[in-house]
Amino acid sequence: MRAVPTIAVVGTGPAGIAAARQLRDGADVHVVLIAPEGRSEYLPGTLTVATGDAYASQYKTRVELAGVEVLPATVDSIEPGGLRIEGSLLRADAVIAAPGLALDPVGRATRGETVGFWDPTGAEAAAPRIRAVERGVIDVVISSLPYRCPPAPYGLAMRLARRARQLDQQIQVRLVTPEEHPLAALGPVLGDALLAGFRNAGVEVSLGVEIDPDALANGVVTAGAGDRGGADLTIVIPRHRTSPLLADLVDSSSPLVTVDARFATEMAGVFVVGDAAASPYPRAADPAAWSGTIAAMAVLSELGFDHARTPLAPAPDCFVDHGDGAYGRIRITYPDGPPPRGQPAVAIDHAAPALAADFEAAHRHWRSVRVEGV
Repeated sequence: MRAVPTIAVVGTGPAGIAAARQLRDGADVHVVLIAPEGRSEYLPGTLTVATGDAYASQYKTRVELAGVEVLPATVDSIEPGGLRIEGSLLRADAVIAAPGLALDPVGRATRGETVGFWDPTGAEAAAPRIRAVERGVIDVVISSLPYRCPPAPYGLAMRLARRARQLDQQIQVRLVTPEEHPLAALGPVLGDALLAGFRNAGVEVSLGVEIDPDALANGVVTAGAGDRGGADLTIVIPRHRTSPLLADLVDSSSPLVTVDARFATEMAGVFVVGDAAASPYPRAADPAAWSGTIAAMAVLSELGFDHARTPLAPAPDCFVDHGDGAYGRIRITYPDGPPPRGQPAVAIDHAAPALAADFEAAHRHWRSVRVEGV
């Protein structure tokens, strides 16, 4: 009698969850999903937590998937034939790794307070320091590329500016980025729309600024931001680095792991998906989930199982926080085929309070695919 294969999935972000569900639904396999505390965190909640309008706990949940063993643990390393977890070897026929990207530490700036975060947990720690600023200058600094949730720093700046206006605070919000144009990889239309949103919100922007992430780690904002007089509070989107789990699969030129069309790596039986994988798609939830599904189908095929038809290319759908309860939405499709040959087509739903309901619906959907039956 054939033994039931074991497949290990690391991470409970969109890619890891999609991979685990596809494996469970696609064949008779034993799926083990590993994440610290067995929990998942909703990254789009970062901005509301940062301004003290929500708690990080509202954007976290314990994962409960029927037919999937959820192991609350930290993975030490990926090894031939499985994973080393807290000193013990978990043997697996294949590994799908979706650990995301690690965040650099951020030090203190030479003037004022400095906070660095890019998830709800980090935002909650920073929130009291953000709310303590009642006048002066707040800088939002994108330290380097790539980073996850590409529109979110722009949304954070607008949210902060409109919050200050609502509270009648004399605060100037400035965004500093190494990008020559906002989200330039998606064409000029989206960037132009974000800049228009900045003008309406009263946010000052500095594009194409050379920022030294190593200096930021030591608390110095360099090559532009510091020359502009410093800030009373500097909010840094930290440099995103390779997860230590995947350090052996990257070179020094990029934090991303090179993968083939199935998201397989050079290490036999190991697939890397989500934000950690080199991909021409934006670092957003839908492309991440798509990559997890593709990898899961590839694993099942290698194990000799029939699988469903390959899903269509992802169509990222991202919300942009404009403050005062209004959200815009970005819809990206690839009508001429997948990148890099196919170019993105961008449609923009302009900011409106009505889209806040859609943002909340997206959060409920996120929870429903992690806690089944709730």
